[in-house]
Amino acid sequence: MNVSYTFIDSYKLQITDDVEKYIGEIEFPTDGIVIKFINSIDSKNLLLLEAQTKLTQHLERSGIYCPIPVFNKYGESYRSHILDNKIHAVRVYKYVNGETMNKVKINSEITTNFGYYVGHLTTILKKFNHDGFHRSHLWALEKCPEVLKFVEVFDQEKQRQTIKTILNKFHSDVLLKADHLEKSIIHGDLNMNNIIMKDNKIFGIIDVGDVVYSFTIFDFAVALCYLIMHEFKDNNAKLSNVQINNFVEAYEKQYRNLNDFEVSIVHTCVCARICQSLVLGKKSSLRDLANSYILSTQKNGWRALEELMNIEEDKFVMLLKH
Repeated sequence: MNVSYTFIDSYKLQITDDVEKYIGEIEFPTDGIVIKFINSIDSKNLLLLEAQTKLTQHLERSGIYCPIPVFNKYGESYRSHILDNKIHAVRVYKYVNGETMNKVKINSEITTNFGYYVGHLTTILKKFNHDGFHRSHLWALEKCPEVLKFVEVFDQEKQRQTIKTILNKFHSDVLLKADHLEKSIIHGDLNMNNIIMKDNKIFGIIDVGDVVYSFTIFDFAVALCYLIMHEFKDNNAKLSNVQINNFVEAYEKQYRNLNDFEVSIVHTCVCARICQSLVLGKKSSLRDLANSYILSTQKNGWRALEELMNIEEDKFVMLLKH
């Protein structure tokens, strides 16, 4: 049996024997399990833990493959453990077998498949709601202006000013005009490491830790953001190499056409997400200097952001719709 461990805040704990007690006589999933430690803040939010459990069940019933909590012999979806005097919820999830999209060479077929999948997921999430996801969450795109208080993590004034300009624009052009945007439960972090593929097709998603009730268009924008950033792993990357139109057309066929206001804010939303990721990633890297993923994201993010800032918004709209 495959056993994978996910550790929050760098905790490492051997709990194999405890897992056996936790599961009891329940049969392990065929593909294996993931043991995940929830951070101490979310572990206190019992309504959120319930919401995450019910969401994964809803996704599974709807044909979206994702890690499902394994209930223990007491009918519980998690148990609590004390680590360094903090209580952490520990969950056993069914393992979703496959490879992450981050490891795959993206072509037009995969880009189209990604657009269809995001549109399909949006349709399914629109049919689900839970009070536990009506929350404030720093990684939610609508909260990205709040990361301005951490902008001093960057030494260069030019970088700080770029982030301030973009996030202030996001606040004025998106949040202050968002009255007519539809809202729903969204995944919140459709990055390439959370997309699972099999046989060169998208098979499922992982990580519902950033799910919130927010503006529906934000899942589209975040997914497009990471599709663009993935391209910039290549030193010779260009924005024109990203088949944005394929992604948009597929999304619209599966969900619905974007309206004029939604189209007009996508560029700002994509840039704002990159800024949010850069700031929070840099903040995390100061605590974990050896984290190669965070460091590589910084490099790719700044390169992508620079090119996005150099393209006029009306020309970016043409990439979306033509």
